[in-house]
Amino acid sequence: MSNKINRDVVHHLEKLARIDLSPDEVEMITEQLGRIVGFVEKLQAANIDGIEPTRAMSHEATDHVREDVVTPSLDRKRVLAEAPDAAQEYFRVPRVIKGEEE
Repeated sequence: MSNKINRDVVHHLEKLARIDLSPDEVEMITEQLGRIVGFVEKLQAANIDGIEPTRAMSHEATDHVREDVVTPSLDRKRVLAEAPDAAQEYFRVPRVIKGEEE
């Protein structure tokens, strides 16, 4: 595991993302990010001298997309009736981002 990722880095990211992490989550994320950074460091250390960059897989490759067809949508009243919490014509969900005043 890379020593560049520690609890202080995760707490800084937590503050930037405006989220609250439990101590267990901080430990888990510290470990996971450390492994990711370690893997990237291994990739950066790989000798790629003489290897040409890949330009494209094939000039024959094309995107296969379906035609845009309008179809009936779900009934709004029925869907909102099934929601755990709805107000007027909208779903109500818990706030996940802290406001500036908090």
